[in-house]
Amino acid sequence: MPLDPSLFAALAGLGVAPPAEAEDPEEQRKRAYDYECAVYPRLGPPGPELPVREHVVPVEGYPDAPVRLYYPDEPGAGTGLPVCLFFFGGAWRQGGVHHPGVAAQCALRAARAGVVVAAVSYALAPEHPFPAAVEQAYAVLGWLVREAGRLGVDRTRIAVAGQSSGGNIAAALTLVNRDRAGYPLASQILEVPALDLTSGHLDLDAVELTDEQRAGLARVVAQYVPREQDRRDPRASPLLAERFDGLPPAYVFTAEIDPLRGDGEAYAAALAGAGVPVAALRLVGQTHESGVYERVSATARVAQAAIADALRALHS
Repeated sequence: MPLDPSLFAALAGLGVAPPAEAEDPEEQRKRAYDYECAVYPRLGPPGPELPVREHVVPVEGYPDAPVRLYYPDEPGAGTGLPVCLFFFGGAWRQGGVHHPGVAAQCALRAARAGVVVAAVSYALAPEHPFPAAVEQAYAVLGWLVREAGRLGVDRTRIAVAGQSSGGNIAAALTLVNRDRAGYPLASQILEVPALDLTSGHLDLDAVELTDEQRAGLARVVAQYVPREQDRRDPRASPLLAERFDGLPPAYVFTAEIDPLRGDGEAYAAALAGAGVPVAALRLVGQTHESGVYERVSATARVAQAAIADALRALHS
């Protein structure tokens, strides 16, 4: 499948290769951060300067969860803005709100949609394996609901969103929330999500994987969910849930040149089959990473406009 010509030209001109995988987790994170610092400013748009507030949410039995709130305007108590609970991507082992692409996307979405974006710095694997990140996500959701008035958000207008591994956490959160507290969730927005950690829904027609790439995917999953039997737990593999009714309406974005498109499209079909409203969009000519490269890709700009529109719908 051909790569978007504009994206191909931009990537070819970078002169920066993706970093080799490191055995040491901290070195892996440093390499990922350095690579994003070199690439994102040339391919993705900067985020506006917005008011931000830092919070730390205690999580029983797991590490506390730092949360950064991006406000479209200076926050005021009782304003009651819609809020999007956001989880960054990074294979559960790297990434964070300090990464330039994550910070820019959170600020852009807050400004474009007039919502508060609550970005969670969830604990990373392998030091903090499954289900730490999911339990942190659930704790932060409860905190948003309980503290809505103080935070200036509307507890009845909450969306959850995530990219890649963050999409996995966001989808898992909707299941956990349905089966525990049942807090009202207005929508879920999933970008290139990994939803079946048994690899049962990978679309291998999307891209030909080398043996090394397959082994790399297996290592990522093993670091996040070390016990193979746990990979069938819906909190790890939301696509393997027994039922999908009662979940919030969904927007699912997949990339044509990405084997994870099979996960996202199967999840969209499962939701639709359970009567959950869902919109699914495959980004033609795009890779797993390129849906935020708005500087160089018209397709990425359309995708991000659609996400902003989905968030603006929270005002309705």
